[in-house]
Amino acid sequence: MAPVPNGVYAISRPGEQLITLMEPKDLAVVLPPTGEPGHQEWQVEGRPDGTVTIMSVAHGTYLTYDSDPNLNEMIMGSPEPRPWALYQSAEPFTFHVVVPGGPIDGQELALDLSLLRIFPPRLALRPLNVADQRQAWRFEIHE
Repeated sequence: MAPVPNGVYAISRPGEQLITLMEPKDLAVVLPPTGEPGHQEWQVEGRPDGTVTIMSVAHGTYLTYDSDPNLNEMIMGSPEPRPWALYQSAEPFTFHVVVPGGPIDGQELALDLSLLRIFPPRLALRPLNVADQRQAWRFEIHE
């Protein structure tokens, strides 16, 4: 069973930085609220194996990475659904968004900010650190 109910969510970091997809197959970025309908809203659907898919409400494309999961792989929109595991963090409704299936090259990979120092900040796969609350994402349901 998925850790959050199926529904539409804003997925954010502290400081109101929201996961944003401006075009269907763009790189995913983190921005303050834009006011653009759907660009910062995500349909989260549970799968029978306990993972979830995360789909852009505006574009109908899924949050994913290009091929095999690799360290620093950029996150983007794609028509192909990609499963994610949600690991509960210390705060309620806050999760680490992790590549399911265990360690890759000895480490689990999680959705995090890219190391690229550009604006707007891009998302990439980074080593999971469950103790780092800044790596966790808040799922806020939209009615």
